[in-house]
Amino acid sequence: MTSGLSNPIAFPRELPQGYSYLDEAVTFDVDRHLQLEQPDQIYKLADFGYGESEIAQCPTDFAVSSPVRLLSDEGVAALLAVARSLRQYAVGCERIQNMVRGGVYQSRFLRDLCLCPEVTQFLKGIFGTELAPHTMPLHLGHLNFAPDDLDKAVDKWHHDTLGLDYVMLVSDPRQLDGGEFQYFLGSKYEAAELAAAGKSIPADRVVSPEFPGPGYISPLHGNMVVHRAAKLNAVGERITMVNGYVPLDSSLPDPCRFFDLKQVDPHHVLFSEWARHKAWLAQGKLNRLIDDIPFTEDRASLVLSLKSAVVDVEAAIADLSDDSDGKMIHYGD
Repeated sequence: MTSGLSNPIAFPRELPQGYSYLDEAVTFDVDRHLQLEQPDQIYKLADFGYGESEIAQCPTDFAVSSPVRLLSDEGVAALLAVARSLRQYAVGCERIQNMVRGGVYQSRFLRDLCLCPEVTQFLKGIFGTELAPHTMPLHLGHLNFAPDDLDKAVDKWHHDTLGLDYVMLVSDPRQLDGGEFQYFLGSKYEAAELAAAGKSIPADRVVSPEFPGPGYISPLHGNMVVHRAAKLNAVGERITMVNGYVPLDSSLPDPCRFFDLKQVDPHHVLFSEWARHKAWLAQGKLNRLIDDIPFTEDRASLVLSLKSAVVDVEAAIADLSDDSDGKMIHYGD
């Protein structure tokens, strides 16, 4: 284990009940399917109005970058075919009408792309922090599809239920009328205040980055940058993929939210993944405590250190013991 950093954990050895892999003609291949290019611009959390104390609670001061290419043309074609094959499993919620989660339990191609070490290393350089594919596979390869109702946004204004991710245009954005990926040039706290006051996100502070084509991503500090997928003006195939990551510095507060997911994910998958994720965070904290704990008779400080090390496990116990319905956080269209 690198000093102060947790080790990544392996993808689950067994598939959850009710999941199986589709027969696929194409196997993910780094040399054929990736085309990694650096972003032209990188924006920091301070550019979005966050202060030093708020940024200090984050693994990086990165906010968002200009779109950057990740997939080759062959990679785009392969992923588009996978996404179309998984469309049959789409579910909806009050925020998103059509989405597929858990696709990495159904497509080996999607799984291998989302876990790809070369992509992880590439994103490490952009985000500026050590990271790994998310410990919860439900946060890997999340697919969004166009809604059936054009009066609805593809995805409402929100900040993510996880910290670091990217949004990829899987279908060709040049073929669409509307449906832009957009982000708010402001903090999530300001977005919440606007929503509470019944006000919309100001149009002059909405950024709509231009994606040159499919296979491009927008790396994103997802729990800090408020973003959405706008309404389509005409029917069209709009498919995006979101892939999540965890910082390997697990000493920081966990941005992942449980109660949003409780509304959309199968509980036999979510509950186990949540327990595993929180156990991994606690493992990192306990390992650091084992390495750094001093000789002392100060019982109060030792008790405080132990409590801090198991805070994630206690949070998971509380979450999993709560029988209430989930709650979706968003800021409207």
